[in-house]
Amino acid sequence: MTDKLVFIADQNDAFCKVVTGWLEEVGLQTKIFKDTELCLNLIDQNPSAICMEMNTEGSVGLSGLKFLKRLRLANRDIPILVVTENEELESAVEAMKLGAFDYIVKPLKKTRLIYSIQRAIEIHTMVNKIDRLQGEIQKTHVYKSIVGQSAVIQRVFTQIEEVAEININVLIAGESGTGKELVAKAIHYSSNYKNGPFIAINCGAIPDALQESEFFGHEKGSFTGADHSRVGKLEYANNGSLFLDEVGEMSQEMQVKLLRFLQDKTLERVGGNKKISVDLRIISATNRKLEQDVASGKFREDLYYRLVVYPIIMPRLRERKEDIPLLVNHFLKKYKNEMPKKITSVSSLGMEALMEYNWQGNVRQLENVIYRAMVASRTEAIEIDNLPIEVQKYSVHSYETQESRFNQPILSGSTAAFATESAQKAIKIVATIQEMEQHAFVEAFKIAGGNIEQVAKSLGISRATCYRKIKKYKIEK
Repeated sequence: MTDKLVFIADQNDAFCKVVTGWLEEVGLQTKIFKDTELCLNLIDQNPSAICMEMNTEGSVGLSGLKFLKRLRLANRDIPILVVTENEELESAVEAMKLGAFDYIVKPLKKTRLIYSIQRAIEIHTMVNKIDRLQGEIQKTHVYKSIVGQSAVIQRVFTQIEEVAEININVLIAGESGTGKELVAKAIHYSSNYKNGPFIAINCGAIPDALQESEFFGHEKGSFTGADHSRVGKLEYANNGSLFLDEVGEMSQEMQVKLLRFLQDKTLERVGGNKKISVDLRIISATNRKLEQDVASGKFREDLYYRLVVYPIIMPRLRERKEDIPLLVNHFLKKYKNEMPKKITSVSSLGMEALMEYNWQGNVRQLENVIYRAMVASRTEAIEIDNLPIEVQKYSVHSYETQESRFNQPILSGSTAAFATESAQKAIKIVATIQEMEQHAFVEAFKIAGGNIEQVAKSLGISRATCYRKIKKYKIEK
């Protein structure tokens, strides 16, 4: 324990000298304070324990009890050992109630003091380690489904951390399939409401006539068919978070009622007259441009500014393609136990196509494609053939793969002759397509004056694909 520091606060020089000698014998570092106020001011040096005289009232600073109270107000859990006289035992008991680790009665015994301080340091170290591990576990749980290392997704992680412990209304905007609900859950499970429920409600999936009952609940007999009382989503989310998915689809009438609720966090069930207070966090999400809906009058401006206190914009998958290999690996692990076969990777041609494809459905679409490919795969690696046709064509080598497939003799006799003739026709078609592609690429290259970025933009391809085409068609820059 050579790196452990113990603060010693006492007016008595002889006492401090003796205690310092004992503690340094067992490898502990020490720092002596005659002024407990100064000791408190230097608490950010993070001592592993503090040994102090119970009664230090007067010019030298705070008494032991006042010191403990101030330390706890500062939310510090450093173990305190108080040294007391027999006649001060009542104060020592009070110190224990305030969180002191132990009290030692004078005259001091070396073994008793050393054991108590070493025990305090061990427990304190263990508690800190547990807290740190719990924090890491919590963060892993929170982010385990949000996969990525790109700058844009790291920015989202930073925003989650910024708002997690502040009860501020968050609006998560982005295309369908970008992971808006995952971010909402990450905020919830990182927040002060993490021990409460996470209640999600899809505002676009509830008929207008049922929205009020769904949100606020209803009392028995409040309308036809209400044969029992029902708790609404707002009450269910008490002490937790309410996730309003597709909030832009909420009816105008419900927007008014939600705005009224947000003003004082109280509600009345449909058919009831009792005011019910709830404490919750509101997190909203939309794939619409709400500011346009506000301009057109479809969405209330006052509600908009209530919900969009802190916006988080989810990046599209096509804006973070460097994350695709990580996401693919994540989905392979996620579904491996659902497959009767072992599938551990994606072939290079398959990955090339996945990287080049323009993912309009974002991460959700990629997940569905990988799951389907795992079902179709006959080997340990997903091949390009296992991917949907619209994805396959994004591999620059897909034509060569098709051509080599046509040349393989798999039939015999007249059937084989027919198949060979069909294959030759297909090869000619492939060759024609390649010629057309080459011609288009060469022309685009000429028009752009060899500017790679302009060529890629005009053809709607990535720079990486552009360089591969240059190599494939042997174009001189």
